[in-house]
Amino acid sequence: MSLMGFYAVRNEETEEEYTLDADDFIWEDANQSGEQYRFIHVGTDDLPEVIATFDVDSEEFNIQLPTDFEELEDGLYINVSGDEYDSDSEYGYDQGYDD
Repeated sequence: MSLMGFYAVRNEETEEEYTLDADDFIWEDANQSGEQYRFIHVGTDDLPEVIATFDVDSEEFNIQLPTDFEELEDGLYINVSGDEYDSDSEYGYDQGYDD
């Protein structure tokens, strides 16, 4: 299982927009029964900590954003098969071209 995709937010005060890549989230088991998974995007100078909790039963994310931030787009999803994402093979960008 792995977190895939992205999450886009905007700081309402500064109007700065940020795209958080799924690779930058740290996985942390939030519930010992395995019914929830918690992913943390560690805060930086510009962006406070963002927590994404995935509920297995409802198959939905609950995102905890700081008060001055709003969601622009939620492109996060769980890859339960464990297969790594290969952007070249998904869209055929490598077909017919030599490196």
